[in-house]
Amino acid sequence: MTVPSLRSLSLSFVAAMALPLSLTPAQAAEVVSSDRPVTISAHPFAPRSPGYETVFQGVEAREHGIDKPLEFSMKDMWPPFWEGRSLTTGDIDNDDDLDLVIASTDAGLYIYLNDGSGQFSRMDGDLGPVAGLDIFNAALVDIDNDGWLDIFAATYVDGNFVIRNEGGRFDMASPQSVSNRDDAMLTISLSFADADRDGDLDVALGNWAAGWYRRIPGEESRNRLVFNENGVMDGSAYKELPGLPGETLVTLFSDIDLDGNTDLLFGNDFELPDYVYHGDGQGGFTAVTREEGLIPHTTNTTMAIKTADLYNDGSPEIYYAQIAGRSSRVSDRLRMQPLTQYCESIAHAETKALCARNMEIKTWYKSGNRFDPRYADRCQALDDPLKSECLAMSVKDLAIQKKDPSLCALIADDQKLARDFCEVHFKPFTSPLMEVFDTTLRQIMRTNVLLTWEEDRYVDTAIDAGLEIGGWSWDTKIADFDNDGWQDVFIVNGTWVPNEVSPSNLFYRNMGDGSFEESAIDFGLTDYLMTSAAVRFDMDNDGDLDIITQPVNGPVMLYRNGAQTGNALAVDLNDAHGNRFGIGARIEVILPDGTKMMREIQSGGGFMSFDAPVAHFGLGAAQEITALTVVWADGGRTEIAGPLAAGARYRIVRE
Repeated sequence: MTVPSLRSLSLSFVAAMALPLSLTPAQAAEVVSSDRPVTISAHPFAPRSPGYETVFQGVEAREHGIDKPLEFSMKDMWPPFWEGRSLTTGDIDNDDDLDLVIASTDAGLYIYLNDGSGQFSRMDGDLGPVAGLDIFNAALVDIDNDGWLDIFAATYVDGNFVIRNEGGRFDMASPQSVSNRDDAMLTISLSFADADRDGDLDVALGNWAAGWYRRIPGEESRNRLVFNENGVMDGSAYKELPGLPGETLVTLFSDIDLDGNTDLLFGNDFELPDYVYHGDGQGGFTAVTREEGLIPHTTNTTMAIKTADLYNDGSPEIYYAQIAGRSSRVSDRLRMQPLTQYCESIAHAETKALCARNMEIKTWYKSGNRFDPRYADRCQALDDPLKSECLAMSVKDLAIQKKDPSLCALIADDQKLARDFCEVHFKPFTSPLMEVFDTTLRQIMRTNVLLTWEEDRYVDTAIDAGLEIGGWSWDTKIADFDNDGWQDVFIVNGTWVPNEVSPSNLFYRNMGDGSFEESAIDFGLTDYLMTSAAVRFDMDNDGDLDIITQPVNGPVMLYRNGAQTGNALAVDLNDAHGNRFGIGARIEVILPDGTKMMREIQSGGGFMSFDAPVAHFGLGAAQEITALTVVWADGGRTEIAGPLAAGARYRIVRE
C-alpha cells in the first residue's frame, strides 16, 4: 500500500477545455482541466458574528430555537440508550443554509430549519408512523440522487428506513424499509459512500447487539454493506463483511491510501478487533491483516474514527478515539466535576429538575451484573412510566445475573425494549479461536491512537502529538475551528456508567508544528455534561464553524464561534454525474505560499453524528488560494487555477 503526500502526486490531466465559469469579475479563476464540464459560483460569507471573551460561547440550544426537551427515562439507565442519540446537519430545503435533525427514541425525530442567521424553527407536520419509532441514528444523505437530502434512520429492534425528501418536505407517511440481518438489534453506526462507483450512495451498517453485558456478540452483530441500485436502497443488494462480528460503535468510508477507491473502517468495543478494509472500487473489500504490518494497532474500546490532513501535506492521518484517561484523574489534562454538581450549570428550569431526578436515580440503580434485588423496592416508589420500566429492567438484570434466560418471559408485555434486550443477552455466540485473533489487528488500551504514514507503513504518533488522552472519548470532530490554517481536534466525552465525577470536553488546538495543545478553557468549550455526539457546521454562514452537542442527561448545547481572526473559504459540490453531494470526493487547495491542504467529503466516522457535506478551509492570513483540485468520488478530476478569494463558499457543479 502506498500513501503518497500531495507533493509526490503526479498530475494527470484530461485535455484542457474552455469550460463555463460563473464568477464575479474580480475572481480570475480558470478551469485548467476537467473530465466533464463544470461551473463554479461564489457565495460570499455573511459578516463575522460578534466576538466573545473566548473563541466559542456555549449556550443552551433552545436560545436559538432548538427546543428539543430532555428525554431521559429509566431505559436510559442501560445500553445502548445511555449512549445518546444522533445529530445530523445539511441543507434540507435547498435554501443555502444548514439545517439540523436530532434522533429521538421518544418522538422519532426533531427537525429544525435554519433561517440563515443561525436561528432555528422546528419543521411542522405530522411524523406519522415515524413518531412511534425508537430512532437512534438519523443521517441526512441523498439516497435517490435527486438533489434533496433524505433521512436514513436506524431504530432499536424495528430496523432501518429511508424517509424521502420531496421538494423540502419529508414523506413521513411512507418510510421505506431497508432490510438488515433478520436478527439485528440496532445499527448504531452508519457511513455512506459510493462503494461500487456506480454514481449513487451505498451504506455500511455497523451493527450492535448488547454491549458490555456480553462483550462477545453473535452473528446478529455482523456488519453489512447495502448497495444502492439506481436510487433504490431496500437492502436486497448487500454484502456481509468478513471477520469476527463485534459490538461496532463507529463506521467510516474513507480513501485512506489515496488510490481513488473508498476504503472502509469499523471500530468495535471490547476485545473484538477493529477492521480496516481496502476497497477495490467495485464494491469489494479486503481486510488488512496483522501479518502485513501496515497498521501497528488500533484502540480497544473504539468509539470514533476520523481521517484528516492534520499536517497540510495532502495525506490523511487516521485518529482512533477510545476510553483514554477514563472518568478519573489518570491524566491531569482531564478536568473533573463532582456528580453532585452535574445539573448546576443548566439554565432551563424544567430541564434542570429532570436532570436532578435522573442523577438521584443514578445513585441507587446499577444495571446488569451489579443488580441488587433491593432495587425493586425503589422501583415501586416511582411513578409510571418510570415504575413499570424500572420493574422490567430489574427482571432483565436478574436474568443476566442469574444466567437464566427463562426469567426474560416474566417481563411485562408492554415493556418490549427490556424483554428484547434480555433475550439478546442469551443468543448463541462463538468465542473466537486464538489462531483467528492472531490474524487481526492488534489493539491497545488507555490511549487514543494517531496513525501517520511513514515510508511504507503507519506508525502511532498520538503521544508525540499530544493527542493520546481523550477521557471517555465518544465523538471526535476534526476541523480548523479558529481559521488559522491548521485542523484542530474536539472530543466530547463522559459516561453514564458508574463513576463519581464527570469530565469536561477536550479541545486540542493544532499548533502547526506537529503538536497539539489542550485549550478547551481558552476556547470556551469546557462543559461537564456527559456527551456522546456532536456536529460542526457553519450555522450562520459567516465562515467559521459552530458546534452542537447532545448530552446524555442535559440540554442540547450550542457553541457559537465568534472567531475574529483568520480567513477562510468553503467548498460544496453538486455532482450530476456521481452521487449528488460529492460524498467521498477529495478537495485539494494550494495557498500563495505553497501550502497544500486536503479535505475529504465524508458521511460517518463520528459516534452517531453526520456533518454537512461541506469542505471548510481555514486560511490563516492568506487572502486567497491559487489552485483547487476536485478528485470526484468516481475518479474524475477537475483542476481550477485561481485566484479564488477568501470569504466565500464556492459551489462546484459537474454537469
